[in-house]
Amino acid sequence: MRRLTRRQRLSAIVLVVVALCFITLDLGGGSLANAHSGVRGGLGSLYRGTDSVLGPVRRWVQGVPSAGTNEGRIDALRKRNAELHGEIARLRSDARTSGQLTSLQRSADATGARLLPARVTAYGPGSGFDWTVTLDAGANSGVRVGQTVTDGAGLVGRVLHADADSSVVLLAADPGSGVGVRDTRTGEIGVVTGQGADGFSFAPIKPTATVRAGDTLQTGPTGASTYVAGLPVGTVTSVRRSADGTVRAHVRPVASPTAVDVVGVVLSAPRSLAGRAALTPSGRPR
Repeated sequence: MRRLTRRQRLSAIVLVVVALCFITLDLGGGSLANAHSGVRGGLGSLYRGTDSVLGPVRRWVQGVPSAGTNEGRIDALRKRNAELHGEIARLRSDARTSGQLTSLQRSADATGARLLPARVTAYGPGSGFDWTVTLDAGANSGVRVGQTVTDGAGLVGRVLHADADSSVVLLAADPGSGVGVRDTRTGEIGVVTGQGADGFSFAPIKPTATVRAGDTLQTGPTGASTYVAGLPVGTVTSVRRSADGTVRAHVRPVASPTAVDVVGVVLSAPRSLAGRAALTPSGRPR
């Protein structure tokens, strides 16, 4: 066994003595505790100062191994978010369709008319008119030229052409279209002319007829119109009387010509119009 040199023995003795002194002072409290606190405080300040500079770099380096995993998770979340947005849009569309079908059913129940539900599949000019829509129902379902089309709340238009599985409808708001109507307040009859997205322009047959804002117009009179009678057409919003006394009124449509979606083709007239016996001159049914 190698013997220690004199210098090595002296150094070991000094280290043991110093260690015993620190242990004695630490057990007895005193100023060494303050020294410890000071050292910790100084080192803590140094750590905080360097961490503010090196911390972002350290955290970036630590995140490098999981970067690929995070990117995949972000892509998955984006895909799921898109799916949820699509689901919300579908539910909203289903709710709107359900509401429109309910409106058609209520109209059929109230009038006794037989309605064929159909959905608008295309907009665009057709058959010489600018404002037409195409439906996903045709002759195979009972659709015929001239039949009235409603959205359950009011007049939409009439069938211009019917193929086996589709049909073209002229919107009542087409600028070249005219609809015979009756003012429900006064009973006066007249004609509304389509104005496209602006609705209708109304001219009563009697030039001096009283027309007021708020008056409601319905299809009619019975037998003198292309459309079944009694369907709401619109509400008068303003009235203009020319110098010669002629009345023209602007009408806001009940069924928006730019928002038609689910509609009903009137396959048979409402019971209020059907099944009536003809009257003899004496006033009695034949």
